[in-house]
Amino acid sequence: MKNILGEIISYFDSLNTLTKLKNIKPKFVFFSENKSYQKYSRPIINVLCSEYPDNVYYFSIDKEDKIEDKRVKNFFINRFLIKYFFNNIKAENILLTLTDLDNHFIKKTTKVNNYIYYFHSPISTTKSYTPGAFDNYDTIMCNADFQVEEIRTRENYKNLHKKKLVSTGYFYFDYLTENINFLETSDKILIAPSWNYNLQNYINEDFIKLIEIMLKKNEKVIFRPHPEHYKRSKKILQKIKNKYVNEHFEFDDNSENLYAMEKAKCLVTDNSGIAIEYIAVLKRPVLYFDEFDKIHNDEFKDYSYLQTIDNQIKKKFGYIFKKDEFDQIDIIINDSINDFKNKLPILNNFINQNFSNFGRTKSELSNNLKKLF
Repeated sequence: MKNILGEIISYFDSLNTLTKLKNIKPKFVFFSENKSYQKYSRPIINVLCSEYPDNVYYFSIDKEDKIEDKRVKNFFINRFLIKYFFNNIKAENILLTLTDLDNHFIKKTTKVNNYIYYFHSPISTTKSYTPGAFDNYDTIMCNADFQVEEIRTRENYKNLHKKKLVSTGYFYFDYLTENINFLETSDKILIAPSWNYNLQNYINEDFIKLIEIMLKKNEKVIFRPHPEHYKRSKKILQKIKNKYVNEHFEFDDNSENLYAMEKAKCLVTDNSGIAIEYIAVLKRPVLYFDEFDKIHNDEFKDYSYLQTIDNQIKKKFGYIFKKDEFDQIDIIINDSINDFKNKLPILNNFINQNFSNFGRTKSELSNNLKKLF
């Protein structure tokens, strides 16, 4: 009863807030699903606040998700008012890291001049996103030229309107570089599976067995779920929490992944974009559990000749293992750590060539604000 009452109060408080804002048209509006996505918007917000103080509005459906900056106006929106919010909000620019705009209940309106997408993953656009994920945005802040090519190819193939595509770079690279403590002792193994709606429970449950084997070999394990797992794989996450009560096991549910990354001597994943973030910034090895591919685009075959950045990095710099090699995982880990240093010169060159403005996305954005807005 108390929760229901709280929900009702929250609903009407949010409705009252949106009503008060109906005659205001901010220059920049951000919408966030929860605090775990805040780290992708923070570099952009920092730049905008410097140039346009008090013109940045931040809306979230997570009460804990607030930008701690006096130049930003924070608003909580009750989850039952998401559709109402998008139908009624006015803005010169609304910035989202939410895909499939206008393909579901979140629709574009004439009240917003410019719908802008920015990425929360460094991967290619052709494989792990739905076919029309980016079709309806006006502007896209691309991680690199490979995304520009991918999106332009789809526009030409489907005869879509031409969006403004700007190779800003991947802002989260800057965020990681500025906030990670590179001097931290790294003696753990980070396991971070992707979410995959082609698998039962949206997660490869073989990772449970892999964790068990690693713990038996006295490895220290940090398990970090993908944010989507908290929506779609709750029972599996609870099973993992209950199964491994061990001093060598940590279940990392922090909205920030800095601790998990800086403490890890290597990363184990299957298809998650964290692989690129980890290998590019931390310069440490990534092991790929290569049993199931992640293809969320049922039109991927039309673009398969555009080799994804995910696959390039996996083949050039990753270490691939199969389920029948679980018992040798400690050997594979040690071999990867010993071998990886030989790949560093080629890796550094590859990252700089393939990602725009690596390490300087904020400064480049600051210099090119008028180009975007």
